[in-house]
Amino acid sequence: AFLRCALLFVVGTTLQLAVGDIDSSLLHYPWGLILAVNYLYLLVVAYAMRNRWRWLRQLGDDKACLSSLAAFGAIVIVFGLTRQDPAREGLVGALGFSRMTSSWPFNLLLFYFMTTLGIRTVSDIHHLRDRRMAAVLTHLGVFVLLVAGTFGSGDTVRCMVTTRVGTPVSIGRDDAGHEVRLPFALTLDDFSIEEYPPKLYLLDTRRESSSREFLSVEADGAEAVIGDWRIRAEHSLDMAGRLPEESDWRAMKHVGAAPAVYASAENTVTGERFSGWVSCGSHIFEPSYLMLDDGMAVAMPRREAKRYLSRVNIMEEGGIRRDVEIEVNHPARVGSWRGYQVGYDTSKGRWSDTSVLECIRDPWYGAAHVALWMLLAAGVVMFVTAGGRRIGGRERCDGMPAAGGAAACGTDMDGVKAKHVRGGAAVRRRGGRKEVKL
Repeated sequence: AFLRCALLFVVGTTLQLAVGDIDSSLLHYPWGLILAVNYLYLLVVAYAMRNRWRWLRQLGDDKACLSSLAAFGAIVIVFGLTRQDPAREGLVGALGFSRMTSSWPFNLLLFYFMTTLGIRTVSDIHHLRDRRMAAVLTHLGVFVLLVAGTFGSGDTVRCMVTTRVGTPVSIGRDDAGHEVRLPFALTLDDFSIEEYPPKLYLLDTRRESSSREFLSVEADGAEAVIGDWRIRAEHSLDMAGRLPEESDWRAMKHVGAAPAVYASAENTVTGERFSGWVSCGSHIFEPSYLMLDDGMAVAMPRREAKRYLSRVNIMEEGGIRRDVEIEVNHPARVGSWRGYQVGYDTSKGRWSDTSVLECIRDPWYGAAHVALWMLLAAGVVMFVTAGGRRIGGRERCDGMPAAGGAAACGTDMDGVKAKHVRGGAAVRRRGGRKEVKL
């Protein structure tokens, strides 16, 4: 079984070196759907004729399933450890590992694993009464997920859309820089961002390095000891600015306003004390540092984004308009398209008037969604029925473990009283009901 996996990997490597990457455009609709239907039909035929040929029986046995799973798992690990980019240089690029999803070794091992799992799934459905429901749902869910991901890969479209406030956009660009025309228009109405509190670090200007420890300025009076310095935030401004001829920051509600902290720093060894304004600045204002002795300084990096949200107006075909809110992990849906929040103009921060969205079209998303629900249902069934047959090595009978470690279970179809002694326990059965008396 493992030899077959090794041969498939060798064949895939040879095809990769001789032919190159697999072109997923061959699976565009309707060819992807046609191939998927024929593939499912051939799986059923292979299962029905398994008794005629030995190699068909071997495709669905335990050895084939375990070996294909191990081989596919190994190449998935390589997938996760290898940087994915279009580069073809070096051994990794030549073998296609830097473009794993379009490489021959990966797809052959995936197809082999999917085939063995498919035959096992057909067997589970055929012998449904003899199988555990959790196993059937798990096999079926993973199989549907693999089929949808494989035969639907040619229909998946990804593009980046840069939206600006008040400007409708209906064109995106894919990874290759080609234009992708969307069946709807996006207009950014507003972009808002929620940031973490400002952080003050100890900066070594001579070594151009900063301390790992920092002071989080969540309120006035916050302080922390970093190295030999005790740093205290005397006063903080969430939105501040300063004039070119001034060194002090003042509260200012204006585009480009930046957070500023009036901080004091005391050397715990020498007792020297310094104070002044510290700010990360913005695209309008220059940053400020509190300079200390020996080339040390107190600095504030740009505030980290906690949550950012785009309020977008979507105009679909037919002139239908609707307003949606898009944020990370909360996409907007337009038919088979989904729009995800992926970025903004980091140079402007909270004042960004640009939002970057990733629009993805996946017609097979519904099948993958059903498969995920199957896996969730399998987990629930496993949780509910776990230990229903055996707990701590002892079988169960009517919810109670049998005495002496042996099963005191049985059926009495005639309703006749019966009395047995097993492992020192008296078992009375009456009409299919079991009573255990120690």
